[in-house]
Amino acid sequence: MMTYWRSFYSELIKLKRQPLVWVHLLVPLAGIAIFLGYYGYTPFSPESKLSAYMQVLAIAFPTMIGIVCGIAADQEASAGQYQQLLVSPNRLASLAAKLTLLLLLGYCSSLLAAGGFGVGFNYLLKQSIVGLGFYAQAASVLFGSCLFLYFLHLFISLRLGKGASIGLGIVESLIGALLLTGLGDRIWIYFPSAWPIRILTIWMQYGIEGRGTIPAELLLWPGILWCTGATAISMIILGYWYGRWEGAQSVE
Repeated sequence: MMTYWRSFYSELIKLKRQPLVWVHLLVPLAGIAIFLGYYGYTPFSPESKLSAYMQVLAIAFPTMIGIVCGIAADQEASAGQYQQLLVSPNRLASLAAKLTLLLLLGYCSSLLAAGGFGVGFNYLLKQSIVGLGFYAQAASVLFGSCLFLYFLHLFISLRLGKGASIGLGIVESLIGALLLTGLGDRIWIYFPSAWPIRILTIWMQYGIEGRGTIPAELLLWPGILWCTGATAISMIILGYWYGRWEGAQSVE
């Protein structure tokens, strides 16, 4: 346990030399400013505006994850070809510490993106349709459905590099947007990049708008089971691979 906390403290120190905090802070603030500015004069209903913003947020999240995981891995490569990770007496503790920091930053960023928009939407634009508690819950739903992507992108970043992680994140965002249409009605549960936007959209429609019982054809519960199971399995696989990894990148 001491190794974990020392590794976590080391990760906090590394933040001084990384743009991770600024990425998690400035990107949500920029998105909030753009959407609030646009929504200030558009004639759409408040419900449509809220739904559109949350869906765009869910679509953008895979790309964001690809960027931040790539930055984190690239910093380790630049600081001595991953030696700070590899020489740790407990390598799994060092991996857990890095993941903990990335997940904490990601969750805080999702809270900022959702809650900051909620404050502006409710109190600046005066178009309140839900309380601020909704935005905290939405951020939690969104973040929870993205956990698998963090494990995947950290693996891709360590194994193939930052460019591969960012490129995959962009592709995942495009796939998520595509599967929000009717094309994804039957198959979205098999695509991790579609989990955030589909689960969040269904939750907003039926959990908040109170449309009644969620129809079985929306596949919400199968989707949650796939998401939960894949996340647990990916965590185990990542830990096993990391324990045997020797620091080499790209084609070995």
